[in-house]
Amino acid sequence: MKSNRVKGAISLPMAILLIFATALLLSLLFFTFWQRLSQKVETILRDQFNQQQLMLTRKIADNVEAYFDYLENELLAYPYRFQSIKPGSPDYEAYMAARFKDMRRLGILAIRRYNQDGVMVQAWGQPVTPAVSLPAPLLKWVQDPKNRHHLLLGKTAPGTEPPWQGRLLMPFLTQLYSSPNAAQPSGALEMLIDPFFICRQATEGVRSGESGYAWIIDQNEIILAHYEKEFVGQEAIPVRLARNPKTVFRGLREIHALLLSGHEGVGAYESGWHRQRLGLTPKLVAYTPIRFDKGLVRDVTEVMDPDHNLWGVAVVAPVAEVSGNVGEVLHQALFLVGLFFLMVLIATGGLIGTALVWNRSLSREVESKTGELLESQKLLLRSERFAAIGEAAAYVSHEIKNPLMVIGGLARQVERHLEADPASQEKLQIIQTEVRRLENFLGDLRDFTRPALPCKEKVDLNQIIQEVEALMKEEIRTKGVDLLDNLAPRLPVVEADPNQMKQVLLNLLKNSLEALDSGGQITLASGGDGKQVWFSVADTGAGMSPEVLEKIFNPFFTTKGKGTGLGLAVIHKIITDHQGIISVESSPEKGTSFMVKLPCSG
Repeated sequence: MKSNRVKGAISLPMAILLIFATALLLSLLFFTFWQRLSQKVETILRDQFNQQQLMLTRKIADNVEAYFDYLENELLAYPYRFQSIKPGSPDYEAYMAARFKDMRRLGILAIRRYNQDGVMVQAWGQPVTPAVSLPAPLLKWVQDPKNRHHLLLGKTAPGTEPPWQGRLLMPFLTQLYSSPNAAQPSGALEMLIDPFFICRQATEGVRSGESGYAWIIDQNEIILAHYEKEFVGQEAIPVRLARNPKTVFRGLREIHALLLSGHEGVGAYESGWHRQRLGLTPKLVAYTPIRFDKGLVRDVTEVMDPDHNLWGVAVVAPVAEVSGNVGEVLHQALFLVGLFFLMVLIATGGLIGTALVWNRSLSREVESKTGELLESQKLLLRSERFAAIGEAAAYVSHEIKNPLMVIGGLARQVERHLEADPASQEKLQIIQTEVRRLENFLGDLRDFTRPALPCKEKVDLNQIIQEVEALMKEEIRTKGVDLLDNLAPRLPVVEADPNQMKQVLLNLLKNSLEALDSGGQITLASGGDGKQVWFSVADTGAGMSPEVLEKIFNPFFTTKGKGTGLGLAVIHKIITDHQGIISVESSPEKGTSFMVKLPCSG
């Protein structure tokens, strides 16, 4: 019967198309938003990175300024020592030599003493050269009494006399007075500072990001510190142009101008290389000036040409390093977009397939319940069949056992009186053999139909295996079969009926022995893992086909000419009563292996 479709209802293909179109539109909108967000994130990350670089530059500048603060305090102490210790005396010489030894470790190249005319009269760290005198601007400052208790810091400039000729130096002076009441200065004390030492100490170990570094220039754009050691002491722009003439360094020139005019800030410029990689490299930069008029003691240190007597420090790093971090954020955002689109597709597929899945689920549930019912029915039929077999077997066993005992006993009695008739004796022995076979059959039948409950106790399976091995060794050797064992040491204890375990092992060994026509090998093995203990009996016999394997534990199933078909069924019942599992692996011409697994004790 056909169902009436509601007028105006959307068909399934149209619904799918609408869902996909909606998903595509939402994804495009999301992608556009993501692009804008990514640009904003990149800008924010660059700004944050440059702010971190700016903090590094301020720290470097603070370290340099702190160094000059220390020198300021040190230099202020010398005039008082000059008044308390007579110049030229042994105590004065010892004091100055000790102080210079300490100051040399701080980058002081030499300490010079000048007379009131500006002529050098004493020096530590270099020979005394009377021809050396103070330059006119410095001499003018030294001879002015108004500069008492003040210091003068000169600009970095190349030395003009040996041994510092051509080397970049920075002078630091103080006036000397012969006594506290002296009206005119009697000379001056000058420290020659090594600016390269100061800047190297301040920038050593500084790294921005993965490979960024710091550099310092003086008021003449001479590089005082740089990652490229050959750049130190050279003019900043020309030495860079020599490295890569293709780069104009316009942005860097602007940053130099801002730095040497006392400005602080952040920005970017294009460099011609970065470390060992040559080529156009955009870099982020943060910069700040280093001033020398911010001493701990205010209005004490005068700086020559203060508007231009300053250094500039910058920290730079490739933009690509920051872009790499931005790239990670972008990839995460892209992953979110893809995840969103995938969720929409999954939801679409879920809506489309819900009805089919539901129907299939119901079908599987019906099939599963039907299978369970059929299996239960089979188990019930098998149980009823085994119950009927058990009753019949008990009756047959009772009815046959006594006559068999009589027949066997009479056969033995008759055999003793027919010693002169070998032919009759042979027939009687056949009767006795068949009686014993029937008695064994009845015993197996009894064990199967009325199995004894296991009397469990803590046993060592290895010991049981060795006892059974001793019982069967001679019979196995007589048949020309090699008996090997591979028993695990220190096997965990199990709770089992030792007699029933021996019965299981004996039956399995006999089955393996019967499977070997002549020669071959039987292997006994054991093992355990803390939760269960196992033992196995494997032979190199003819093996069994898959059809036989399916039935070997069925009662009365046998492939032997004289077998009862109850041995493996009894073994299966015994192992089941021990809450264990018995399994078999076999294939034609490759042998058979039975494995029994039992739970550990406790």
